[in-house]
This record gives sequence, C-alpha cells and structure tokens, in this order.
Amino acid sequence: MTSSTRSRFVSASVFAISGIVAAFSAVTVASVLVDNPKGPDAHGQALALVACTGLAGTCLALAAGAAVDAD
Repeated sequence: MTSSTRSRFVSASVFAISGIVAAFSAVTVASVLVDNPKGPDAHGQALALVACTGLAGTCLALAAGAAVDAD
C-alpha cells in the first residue's frame, strides 16, 4: 500500500465513521424530539437535529470524495 493510498484510506475511514456517528446522533435526537415535541428544549433539539443531519451528510460526502479522489 503506497503512502497516497494509505492516506486516502485513512481519510475516507475517518470521514465515514464521523458521518455514521452523526447519523446515529440525528436519529437519537429525532426520537427524543418525537417523544416530546412541545417540551422546553424542543427548539434546541430541532437545531441539534439539523446540525447532526448536516454534519452526517457532509462527512459522508467527504468520505465518498476521499475514496474516489484521483492522485
């Protein structure tokens, strides 16, 4: 495995793991928000849901880009 290939693999792995964790976090926040949509923290939870979803999409897009990046 060359250094470039190893670097690409590490980058893609880190972004993919981060994206998966953010996606699971978004699901967790969404389930809490569904249980109590009118609670005192609903606005903060909605903001956290949007942030986690955006982070998951960004990280997974970066992982895909790092996996197919040409030298």
